[in-house]
Amino acid sequence: MAYDYGGMRRVAVDPRIVVEIGRSPKMTAEQGVGFMSGWGGPSQYQVLARLPMEERLVYASVLEGASSSFEMEEMTGLTGREVEEGLAGLQKRGLVDIGEIVK
Repeated sequence: MAYDYGGMRRVAVDPRIVVEIGRSPKMTAEQGVGFMSGWGGPSQYQVLARLPMEERLVYASVLEGASSSFEMEEMTGLTGREVEEGLAGLQKRGLVDIGEIVK
């Protein structure tokens, strides 16, 4: 899955609305099959939308297969410092293990 990192810099929809849509078969059908596909689907959107921007972009790059800080910078457009901040925050949340990331 290829993420739209530019579009992920800001959260366009309140995650609570996505939950509400997911609970309603009618609203889900109105959104169509590709609903939140750019974010990995509605459930992945809820996870990513709650993260600060740096963490959100870095986590998406990890989900997409990035295994080094350099790859994360290239994929996300973040600076080295922003990637490090994102990784530190994700490690605190238990979402990544920095020991597995190549600097």
